[in-house]
Amino acid sequence: MNPYGFNADPICLASGVTAAVDAGSSGAVNFLGFKKLVHEQSRARMLAFVALAQHGVLNDPGELENLKFADPDGAAQRVGDARNIGVGIKVRLHKKAVGDNGREALRMAVRTGEACKAPVMVHIGNTAISMVEIVDTLRPGDVVTHCYTPPQPAIVDEKRRLRRAVRNAHERGVIFDVGHANGHFDFDLVRSAMGDGLLPDIVSSDLHGRMGPNNPVVDLPTTMTKFLHLGLSLEQVVAACTINPAQVIGWQDRLGTLEVGREADIAVLMLANEPTKLRDCVGGEWNVNQRLAVRWTIRAGEVCQPVP
Repeated sequence: MNPYGFNADPICLASGVTAAVDAGSSGAVNFLGFKKLVHEQSRARMLAFVALAQHGVLNDPGELENLKFADPDGAAQRVGDARNIGVGIKVRLHKKAVGDNGREALRMAVRTGEACKAPVMVHIGNTAISMVEIVDTLRPGDVVTHCYTPPQPAIVDEKRRLRRAVRNAHERGVIFDVGHANGHFDFDLVRSAMGDGLLPDIVSSDLHGRMGPNNPVVDLPTTMTKFLHLGLSLEQVVAACTINPAQVIGWQDRLGTLEVGREADIAVLMLANEPTKLRDCVGGEWNVNQRLAVRWTIRAGEVCQPVP
């Protein structure tokens, strides 16, 4: 069962998101469904990391508890044949997804990324293999998502110090993506990691269909607001949602900047001076007096979501 899919347009267009990337909901056998039913039907531009597992995300059983369900050739072909949609390869390494197959799944994903000349995105948290092994296996340009997730092995050790291997990986070009979601964001862990020098390359929300009305993410502008108050400048936060992810997926010539001749995908934001409660995924709360809010979302030159 895949409980993650949902209609993204209402959320994207209300929150300044003109382009979104799905992180592995579809694999080789159902990528056509993503293309026809999501990419072609959405007003927001919907791209995808294609799952190493042939059917995408499964929870019971996990999609790669049996490696016979991996389809590296098919995943590489889907990305190679649909460069306007497929932007990379996705593998979830937590134990419920891969069982004891984490090491081989990771290596298989990297080989698949090499085959289609695309980045690999790795979901961390509750993995059977060490964080050192994970980041040492990844190539420059590959992505660690849920980078501030609290379950060990995390990017910080038991003393909340950034692991040396993580620092080294970042210095050689491995990308660290927030991927907030329901369970992957801890204010104290973020402060520790950022205090040791690991700032996020990409600020992302990871909204999905399992989230209820009280989810701590809320939307992308709220996640951006959290990093403003955690110490990033406005320029850094905006770059982490625009040009940085565009560069990671190789779309910097099409997305992420405003230039004459490009398609007019624009989010108009404002700094609103109003009390706001920010929440993480482990019960942390933070009352602040300023937040980023969306004034307009403009997709392909058309105002599609004015906000009063």
